[in-house]
Amino acid sequence: MKKTFVIILSSIALFFLCAPLALAQELPQPDMSVWNSEKLQPVRAAANIIIGVVLGITVLYGVIRTAWYGIRLQSAGGDPIKAQEAKQGLKSTMVGVIISFCAIFVIGIILYVLGLVGLKSP
Repeated sequence: MKKTFVIILSSIALFFLCAPLALAQELPQPDMSVWNSEKLQPVRAAANIIIGVVLGITVLYGVIRTAWYGIRLQSAGGDPIKAQEAKQGLKSTMVGVIISFCAIFVIGIILYVLGLVGLKSP
């Protein structure tokens, strides 16, 4: 029963996420002449640099925390409390990294729907 509910809820959420993207192709395209001008080249470059730095920091943080909690898990020995703390730390690190990647993915989708990235217009 619980799995069925989760599958139905996931299907509904997927529908509401995909429907606006499919309908967004029907919307009028914004005038991108200002965005594509050379005067905004520093803005586009800064946005790319900021996203790259945030992504790099996220990956570095995830690797360091994973190594740290892995070492703590190995050094826990037979103590179940220390092992549980290390496992919880590993789980929270992985959830944080996944949330960061999903946030960057969602920002990319929003920029694509707005027409700021993706296929270039002639």
